[in-house]
Amino acid sequence: MKKLLFVIFVSLLISSCAIFKYHEFGETPGKPGRYPRFSSKDYLIGQLDEYRAGYDVTFYDLNLNLDPDNKMLEGVAAIHFRALEKLKTIRIDLYKNLNINSLKLSEKEIPFLRNDRAVIASLPDPLVIGRNYILIVEYEGKPIIAKNPPWSGGMVWKKDKDGNPWVGVTCENDGGSIWFPCKDHISDEPDSVRLSMSVPAGLQVVSNGIMENHTSKSGKETFTWSTHYPVNIYNITFYAGKYEHFNDTMATEQGILNLDYYVLKENLVKAKKHFKQVKDVISFYSRSFGPYPWIKEGFKLVEGPYEGMEHQTAIAYGSGYSNLRRLGGDYLIVHETAHEWWGNAVSVSDFSDIWLQEGFATYSEMIFAEHKKGYDSSLLYARHWLAGWINNKLPVVGPPDVSYWDNKDNDVYNKGAMVLHTIRNVLNDSTLFFDILQTFYSEHAASSHVTTADFIEVVERKTVKDWDKFFEVYLYNREVPVLYWYSGSYDNDQEPGTNVIKGVPFVVAKWTNVPEGFSMPVRLDCQDGNASATIEVTTKPILFYLKDMTSCNQVICNKRLSYYDAVTDKSVLEEIKTLEPENK
Repeated sequence: MKKLLFVIFVSLLISSCAIFKYHEFGETPGKPGRYPRFSSKDYLIGQLDEYRAGYDVTFYDLNLNLDPDNKMLEGVAAIHFRALEKLKTIRIDLYKNLNINSLKLSEKEIPFLRNDRAVIASLPDPLVIGRNYILIVEYEGKPIIAKNPPWSGGMVWKKDKDGNPWVGVTCENDGGSIWFPCKDHISDEPDSVRLSMSVPAGLQVVSNGIMENHTSKSGKETFTWSTHYPVNIYNITFYAGKYEHFNDTMATEQGILNLDYYVLKENLVKAKKHFKQVKDVISFYSRSFGPYPWIKEGFKLVEGPYEGMEHQTAIAYGSGYSNLRRLGGDYLIVHETAHEWWGNAVSVSDFSDIWLQEGFATYSEMIFAEHKKGYDSSLLYARHWLAGWINNKLPVVGPPDVSYWDNKDNDVYNKGAMVLHTIRNVLNDSTLFFDILQTFYSEHAASSHVTTADFIEVVERKTVKDWDKFFEVYLYNREVPVLYWYSGSYDNDQEPGTNVIKGVPFVVAKWTNVPEGFSMPVRLDCQDGNASATIEVTTKPILFYLKDMTSCNQVICNKRLSYYDAVTDKSVLEEIKTLEPENK
C-alpha cells in the first residue's frame, strides 16, 4: 500500500490542519487508537489454519482469458504443491464472486465447500508427506472492482486517451485470491509462476519476470510470462493495454541488468527522459543494501491505471512523471524500487510486521535524499515529510493472524523509518548501521520470511548489546520517549594562573514515558560551533558536565533528529542534590 497521494498533497495539507493534523515532532496524543473488533472472517483470512499450513505451494501455472468489454476473467489455474502433512482436507482461496466450475486433484474431480473466500476440498485419500501434487481449478467471473486503487484491492478497468482498454489489478491488502485461486497467505511464496493471458488483438500483457512467448490467433493476443524467483502472493500481477516499449541496460557487480519500460504512447518521449534516474536509484540501493535481487529477470516500470505498486520486477508507475524537489527524484520510483529489496526480497509472513517492508522502503527515501541533496536536506525531509505525519495512536507492530493493516495509518511507513534513523543515531556509526542492514538483507533475501525478532537478532548480534527496551518502546508501545532536560553553566572552574572564572556547561537529563531500565544516548551540540558531546541518559536524572563545550553560548539537543520528544524543564534540577562536580 502506497502513500503516494499523501506525498502529492502534503504541501496543501500542512496549511489545512483542521482536516489533517500535522503533528509536532515526537508528539504522543493523549487518546490512543483502537483496533477494530476482529471477526471470525478476519481469522479465516489471516490465520494459517491446518488446511493451509499442511502444504507448500511451489508453482502457479495460470492460463487465463481477459475480456475487458465485459470485465470478465476466466481460465484454469494449476496449483503445484508439496505435502507437508497427511491432510484429508485441503483449503485454497478464491473470492466468492468468482465461480468454480471444476476442482481436480490428480485429474480427478473432488468435492468442495465454500466459506467466504475459503474453498475447502475433501480428498479421497490422505496426502503423502513429501509428495508433489497438482490442483486444477477452472473458474470464471467478474472480479471485484477496486474502489480506490492501490489502497483498495480489485480490478482496475480504464481506457487510455484513444479509447483502448487499460487494465490492471492491485491486491496487497486483499490478497491474490481476489482474481485467481491460490493459497492466499503471505507466508507461502511460490518458487515460480507462469501467467499465460489472452487479450483482444492490439493489446499487450505485461507481468512478472520474463516474457517467454507471444502468439496471435483469431483476434486474440496471448502473452506468456514466467518468473523463477519466489514471489509474494499479492505481487503476482498483470497489466493489459496498448503499450509502447523501450529498454536500456546497466552494469552491476552481478552482470548486465536489463531495464524495460512499458508506457502509453502519449508519454513515450517524457518517459525516456524521466526514467533515466532509475539507474542511479538501483545503483544507490545496491551499494547501500546489497545486490539487486532479480538480476536474471531484470527491472520493469509499467505505466499502470492507478498510482503505483511494488509488483516484483514489474513496478506499477502512475505518478505523472514528476520529481519531488526535496527528495531529488520521483517519489514513486524511489519508494517502489526500494521494495525490490524490502518487501519483495525480504518479506514478512504476517502483516503485523509490515513495518519491515514499508518502514524500510520509507527510510530508503530519506537516505536517497541524503545521497542526492546532502545530510542536512535529508533531515529536513525526515522532519517535514515523515515525522510530522506520525500518529502514535497504535504500536508499529500490529496484531498477528488477522491480516490486519490499516493503510490510513502512516506509522508503519513513517515511524518505521524514524526508528531506523534513530538506531543509526544511537550507533553513531554509519558503517556499522549499514552493515546491519546489509546483513539482514543478505541473510533473508528471497529465501525466507522475516519477523521483527529476526531484525532485532541481527542488531544485537552486530552491536553485542541488548536492545530489548529500545524495541519495546519504539515498536510495541505507542508512546514516544520524552527527554526531560535542562542545561546551564557551573561557574567554579578557575583557569590556571588567572583570576578568571570559566563557566562549565552542565546538563541534567532523564527519560520519561518509557519502562524502567530504558537507556539511550543523547547527542548535544553547540548551536554556534562544531563541539558536541554524547551522554547516556536513563530513567533516573543524571548530571553531566560538558567540559569540552565551555565555549558554547547555547547547548542544543537532538540536532540529528532521533525520534523522541525533548522538553526543557528546570524542575529536573530539583531531583539533583548538588551541582558540585565529583572532581573539582
